[in-house]
Amino acid sequence: MEKKVNYIPAVRSRIEKKVGIYCRVSTNDMQQLNSLTAQISGLTRLVATVDTWRLVDVYIDIASSKSKSLRKDFGGLYN
Repeated sequence: MEKKVNYIPAVRSRIEKKVGIYCRVSTNDMQQLNSLTAQISGLTRLVATVDTWRLVDVYIDIASSKSKSLRKDFGGLYN
């Protein structure tokens, strides 16, 4: 009687990392908004190339560097 051996490869646990994208421009003029679009597109494509990353959110910051705003959304990180 011939014996059959079924090989079952080990499955590595796939731990995903939640990733957020942060994109920033200084003004809302058209050239800066085009830059913002390019940032979002490039970083989204980068995240897509890593199997263990999962994009959870995109953070967009449009603020003037001249006004020295506190950027309330970021909890005073820029103090």
